[in-house]
Amino acid sequence: MIIRELEFREFADCKALLDMIDDRDFVFKYKHDLEMKFEIMVGWFLKEKLGITSRSIPPVLDDGRRIDLLSLYVMVEKDGGYQEVTIDNLWPAIAKDLGFEYQDGDFVRIIYAMYLDVLVYYYKFKSVQQKVQDKEMVEQQEDPSAENEQGRKCKSVNGPMQEEGTAEHYALYAGNSWEGSWRLHKKRRRFNFNEARKAVDEANKSVMMKMKP
Repeated sequence: MIIRELEFREFADCKALLDMIDDRDFVFKYKHDLEMKFEIMVGWFLKEKLGITSRSIPPVLDDGRRIDLLSLYVMVEKDGGYQEVTIDNLWPAIAKDLGFEYQDGDFVRIIYAMYLDVLVYYYKFKSVQQKVQDKEMVEQQEDPSAENEQGRKCKSVNGPMQEEGTAEHYALYAGNSWEGSWRLHKKRRRFNFNEARKAVDEANKSVMMKMKP
């Protein structure tokens, strides 16, 4: 009921949904409802915060296949975020987990950059901002003399993005399964496409040998 009733009128509503998705068991239990709500949230953010109305939600390929944005989000977060996934060359593995081929990794990376990168950046900024403000509030209650210092710090924290949507976000231009991938507690190793292709070729060769009369 909480998921279905959630509407997006300000970024705090987006943050509430993303906070829910941090709970893995919650995602597995309510994935169908979360998929639809996640797509609505991404569409709202692109249109209302970035002024982008030309992108289909969800992304659909020419052959009709759609990219599950929720699965893409949770897998990239599990592997450390956009930058870490790019550095470790994990986009081919994520593409495979989404039901595509290893060579589609760069395409999946572009989809993430177009649909999710700025949203995730904004969410993490707001989360850090809230933690700083909560900490300062506790410190102020313990030491009333810290009030003036808190005011100065809040101005510093709010400064770069005091008005939502005004900051520049250059990043915007910039058997596997997502469940199995996300259940792992440690990051995947740097992906080696040549090794993966070699393993597939050897498996195909083995099958063909067994099929010979």
